[in-house]
Amino acid sequence: MKNTKKRKTANRKEAVKPTKAQRIQRFMLAAFVFIFFAGIAIPLILLDKKTSLSMLERRMLASVPSKVFIGGKLDSKRLETLPREIDAYITDRFAGRSRLISFMNKVNFFVLHKSHDKKILVGKDKWLFYIDNSLGDEFANFKKTNIFNEAQVQTFLKSITLINRVCEQNNIKFIFLIVPTTSSVYPEKYPFPRPEGMALVDQLLAAMPPEIREKTIFPLEYLVSKRSKHTQPLYYNNGLHWNKLGVYYTYELLYKKLKADFPNLPEISFKFTPYIDPGEDNYTMLWWGMKQFGDFLELMDVEPVDGWLNHYSYVKLESVQENEFNTVTGNASKKGKYGIVTANRDRTLPRALVMRDSYFVDLEPFTSSLFSSAEYVWTQPEKRTIRYIEQMPRKPDVFIWEIAERGLEVLGTVEPGFFPYD
Repeated sequence: MKNTKKRKTANRKEAVKPTKAQRIQRFMLAAFVFIFFAGIAIPLILLDKKTSLSMLERRMLASVPSKVFIGGKLDSKRLETLPREIDAYITDRFAGRSRLISFMNKVNFFVLHKSHDKKILVGKDKWLFYIDNSLGDEFANFKKTNIFNEAQVQTFLKSITLINRVCEQNNIKFIFLIVPTTSSVYPEKYPFPRPEGMALVDQLLAAMPPEIREKTIFPLEYLVSKRSKHTQPLYYNNGLHWNKLGVYYTYELLYKKLKADFPNLPEISFKFTPYIDPGEDNYTMLWWGMKQFGDFLELMDVEPVDGWLNHYSYVKLESVQENEFNTVTGNASKKGKYGIVTANRDRTLPRALVMRDSYFVDLEPFTSSLFSSAEYVWTQPEKRTIRYIEQMPRKPDVFIWEIAERGLEVLGTVEPGFFPYD
């Protein structure tokens, strides 16, 4: 009888003992539960509490939720908004969020061949084009949909004629420099062909009186003709601007136009040095979180054989102050934002005043080498008017107004005598 009970007990124990498959199943279930809760807990435990500005999204991150007790009393209004503030804070700051965004940007770009940002158009061969209209509508310029009506053309002509007249009255050589957009110089890199017909710049050039057209430099054809001379591009393939090579060829045209009136301009010998450049990080790092071009974007550096320091010096250089945003985009893109004054040891050279934008960052060393002194005006609105020239006690010998092709559209509405800027 006792032996029978022992056998029944042993049988029950053997029946309760899990099989190997059951043990594996239980382990996997436990592991899944652990990973699930760890996946929820770790991003919350490791919240990013330090970052205030998201460089990838170009916006401020949600701040710490407001306190609901003020002076020991419950604030009902703050309590009402607390759940939304907590949700926004956690959403903006969970661990690994920036890496996840960067990863998805790479998937969008390399796998899906599309832009995650409505301001950027992905072209052929991974070229990026800025198509937001906050800096002039380059997309509309490429599509040729920004043509002026007659009233806008007349507004432009009044302004350019006024500027030319003031310069002639004060014996100032006037040069109007229009910088071609990237899509004009490399239209084949756009994902679709450019329409036939007249572009805005063609319309304005055709409308100019001959004496002003002769003072205008639009180096598109010259730049395109030089493309085949180099394996390196003349513009960044991931940014807004031209590079040193594109700048140099524009300088050649500018030098030729100045030399006719100022034969004592120095003849400078330049050297060309290939180098690897990461491109304009305002696109690849700031907006995409990656340097997809950094390993193979070969550019050409251009500088005097004896260096820039032997040709001019800075009397004033007011750049954007270094900060969290500017550290990423690069100080060069903000060089001289609030004004530059240069001086040359040769005081017999002409004096110059330049109304400029960001395209002149790389051109400024070239032009500074040609003038005994030069003032460059960018974001000083009090100086970006013809009245500033009229009121100068000592007038410059040369006045250069530089504007990007994509920014021409604002000239149809701006008050004559004012120089708009981005």
